[in-house]
Amino acid sequence: MEIIRLTEDNIWDYEEYLTEDMADNLGRTYYSGLVVTDEDEPVAGMVWELLKSEDETTDENHIEFFQCKDESAAKLLFDEYDSITRSAGVKKSTFTLAAKPGKEEKDILKNAGFSVKLMEGDIITAKLSDVAGNEFLKKITPDESVKPLRTATQRGFSLAMRRLTEAGHKGTCQDIAMLPRIFFENDVSCYAEDDGVISGLFLCHRRPSGMVEVMMMAAMGKNQVKKLPAMIKQAVQSGVELYDPDTKIIINRHNYASLALGEKLFPTGFGMPVYVGERTENE
Repeated sequence: MEIIRLTEDNIWDYEEYLTEDMADNLGRTYYSGLVVTDEDEPVAGMVWELLKSEDETTDENHIEFFQCKDESAAKLLFDEYDSITRSAGVKKSTFTLAAKPGKEEKDILKNAGFSVKLMEGDIITAKLSDVAGNEFLKKITPDESVKPLRTATQRGFSLAMRRLTEAGHKGTCQDIAMLPRIFFENDVSCYAEDDGVISGLFLCHRRPSGMVEVMMMAAMGKNQVKKLPAMIKQAVQSGVELYDPDTKIIINRHNYASLALGEKLFPTGFGMPVYVGERTENE
């Protein structure tokens, strides 16, 4: 068996094993991954995102992909992973893993020192047609200050992203402020203005699989309570014009705003069962 660190040069050799969406993430700043091969065929893999703390003393790795059915492969995987976490000074590792078909992986993670528990996941999905037909959206009044992202100037977008992230609006990923504007769906994502200045962003990314993920919804200023619903309505209306009705929309209920949105848009929606856990590193 051989352990391979994933890089931009070899990611797509393992696209089918990792899934195209996960492989796409590995070109980004804070994502890293490993694959164990046996006679050139992948038999185990792990992808994680580095979550940097403000003081850089409590950095954390969040494992988003873990697949392994073999203890020998698991040993190779964790020996290399442990070496990487030591070098990076990471203090904690966490994971979220689909409960089905993750039972074998759950046991391997437990043997590797992780706590493990079963819970409802934060991520919920729904068809675009179901979202568009939601009664909550029908009651929202359109706002002329809300416009498609394609109409924003690059300077205005960059300034808004900086202001929002500095105010603590990080979206669903650590590197949101580093992603190029083209990463987002410019015809579906939108922004809100106050006195000619962008005060809110609703950013969507279309994954290689075709699913559309909401990555940031944030607004500042006295009108933020009205701006958020108006941006949601604008984005959904644009999506209806551009996407197939069966397109899956992904909401990660990572904060209060996204949790509230999930309850409004998916009143009967539940996250899929997941195993979650953590372990302390480098004590």
